[in-house]
Amino acid sequence: MRMAAAAHPDASVELLAALTTDASRKVRRIAAGRPRTPPTALRTRAADPDAATREVLAANVNTPIDVLCLLTSDKDFQVRYAAMTNPAADDRVLEACCASPHRDLRIILAQEPRLPAEIVALLTRDKVGQVREFLAERTDDPAALDILVNDPNARVRAAAAQNRLTTAGQRAQLVRDPAAPVRASLVNAMATLGWDIPEQDLLTLARDRSVNVRYWLAGLPGSTRAVYEVLAQDPDEQIATNARQWLTHPSNPAHLGDTSGLALGRFPNPAQLGRPARNINHRLWNQYMNR
Repeated sequence: MRMAAAAHPDASVELLAALTTDASRKVRRIAAGRPRTPPTALRTRAADPDAATREVLAANVNTPIDVLCLLTSDKDFQVRYAAMTNPAADDRVLEACCASPHRDLRIILAQEPRLPAEIVALLTRDKVGQVREFLAERTDDPAALDILVNDPNARVRAAAAQNRLTTAGQRAQLVRDPAAPVRASLVNAMATLGWDIPEQDLLTLARDRSVNVRYWLAGLPGSTRAVYEVLAQDPDEQIATNARQWLTHPSNPAHLGDTSGLALGRFPNPAQLGRPARNINHRLWNQYMNR
């Protein structure tokens, strides 16, 4: 009976307010989820022992902003997520997400496009490297990307190397990054995103001290004939073999198999061999894993 009253479209605001303190969690849940329930009554449910009641409260567009901010630190993920994605949530709620002790909201937030500059700035300073990694790969904020390309954590810089908005200057810096995974990440990004990296930089990578960097450069499309010729002389036989196949079959080397279904067009520089592909070919990946 009380559940029906709480769900009735003509329920008065006074009745809904009263039902938010009902002994039944099911009744409280319905009342807390009604947009017509007064904000003062909704405020009392922020500490409700029932997680599902707090979740509908967090999703209610009539819930006060300060309550939404509080709920971003709730012990239950579904509650936190509902508060962050509430259509009425403003920058104050996003700031609360950045201050939350739970990294999950910050990881999700870091992957969102068109974030306010103030929120992006907070995320670039996040203490959890994983948050900065996601931000580095996805951000569309040039100032943030410039910070993350210089992050002290190599995993963050490697993620930044995958960002399609990196500039030519940033790529030149990443070619010379002290961490091999960062340089390898840049090679992978060139092959999948279709970048034109200067031949001199590619030649630098062809002589890289890391066998993994040279492996990916030899196996993936995007390098020039001069680069593959250097790699064809590599002391690592697998690297040399993969590079030679580009010289023999410049558009589709045998070790890649059929890449026609993955092609994204052509590289901007006609001297670059092969075609960009969305994913690393499974043959090349399996070959790498079995090395």
